[in-house]
Amino acid sequence: MIKVRKRKPDPEVIASRAIDWDYFRAPHPEDVTPMPFQYAGAEYAIQRDHCLIGDPPGLGKSCQSLLVDNVIKPKRTLILCPASLRLNWQREVYMWSDREQLSTYPVLKSADGVSNKATHVILSYALLASRPIFDAIMDLNWDHVILDECQALKDPKGNTRTKGITGFMEHGDYIPGLINNTGRFSLLSGTPMPNQPVEAYNAIRLCDWDTIDEMSLEGFRNYYYAKGSGMVRGMVERTDKFGNAVMRSELHHSNDVRNQPRRMPELQERLRKHIMVRRSKKKVLPQLPPVRWHPFPLEMSAEIRKALKHPGFKEAEHLHDMDPEAFDGGIPIDGQISTARRELGEAKAPQVAKYIEELLEEGIAKIVVSAWHTDVLDYLRERLKKHGLVFMTGKTSSNKKQMAVDAFQGDDRISIILGQKTVLGLGWTLTESQDVVDAEPDWVPGVNDQLLDRINRIGQTGAYTIGHLAIAPGTLDERIINNAIKKSQVLHDALDKEH
Repeated sequence: MIKVRKRKPDPEVIASRAIDWDYFRAPHPEDVTPMPFQYAGAEYAIQRDHCLIGDPPGLGKSCQSLLVDNVIKPKRTLILCPASLRLNWQREVYMWSDREQLSTYPVLKSADGVSNKATHVILSYALLASRPIFDAIMDLNWDHVILDECQALKDPKGNTRTKGITGFMEHGDYIPGLINNTGRFSLLSGTPMPNQPVEAYNAIRLCDWDTIDEMSLEGFRNYYYAKGSGMVRGMVERTDKFGNAVMRSELHHSNDVRNQPRRMPELQERLRKHIMVRRSKKKVLPQLPPVRWHPFPLEMSAEIRKALKHPGFKEAEHLHDMDPEAFDGGIPIDGQISTARRELGEAKAPQVAKYIEELLEEGIAKIVVSAWHTDVLDYLRERLKKHGLVFMTGKTSSNKKQMAVDAFQGDDRISIILGQKTVLGLGWTLTESQDVVDAEPDWVPGVNDQLLDRINRIGQTGAYTIGHLAIAPGTLDERIINNAIKKSQVLHDALDKEH
């Protein structure tokens, strides 16, 4: 019998999971103390030119990136983040930076320009796309650029957010991006691949392309995805009104689509060995309460039945039956499907509001509530305002968003914080609550998880954390959430599962 010798774990991979520092503790102000795993995260990062700090939300990635900042002692640091988090980042800098001559400059609008004197300039991804701001940024050299919520770069083919970082072509000329005048990048994301492994491609290339042997995007897809069936856009032969055969670009079903993730253990090992430090909440914060999702089925009211008869749901059902991945971002959702989702959300809203009021009557003091559509938010806001409510959407100013979070965290008279999921689910600490009510569960698993991570993070002292999902039983709502759970398992295999 031949004995197979078990391969020894790679020490770099082990370091990517470290929950305590080994030989070096990064400096920090005397009035704050990082947790041991945060020291370990900074220790891992400084041994690389660039790093992805991929800890799940709530484990203090901003702290770790600023510990790196303290080690390298940059003259000038740029922090790119979602617009809603600029003022929160200003607080983080003043908390964790040990710079003696510390000064921050949050750019809140294009007219603010860019300071060439501040030690830390804080800018939104959206404003980086403003040409005057971009030009002002490129006139300066940056020793350290922190990319918060770097899943903003997830589009593997690039978008307006990525071109300011990687550079772009304009009138036949290459316009350099931040990659050309930055000493070090620190990428932060608790969900570096929100829905699919390929969404991490840009982050990998930015940190260290050698991690994946300098694979092209096509090469990455071919290697890390097997072929399956699904919807693709391509040229198909059709007949015009005159009976002539013509070629048209259309969405069509194909059995030759690279959409079945594979080799996830290998991808995770490459990431951990070269660029990514990521620990699980369970290991670094065993005192945090367990997380669970609680789908609460709604009654099939006349309004819900009517909404489900919208033709958009028949179209969505057809697409989902042919390809369960159809709504991962590669296929545009047309007006019919969008309208159907909105009408279902509106039909569900009265029962969701009643459910929230029942939770409050049971003695729950603080609840985080999210929805997608404006009409749903407006209904919930009007119905629930008597219970003490603060509110935010994408149109709410950064100052007012921060005020809403502070009131929810610190004022006993405020029982509910209500907001759009994409706004409420990014970066905030809402640990006064143990309950999240999701009125319109998302079709992308990472978005739902990010929302629950607002409460399951450092500072949570409750006995549980629950995400309440409003589900119309037996409908596409329920089926897609089940599919999202399966996709969450694929992402777990690519990022966290110990093999």
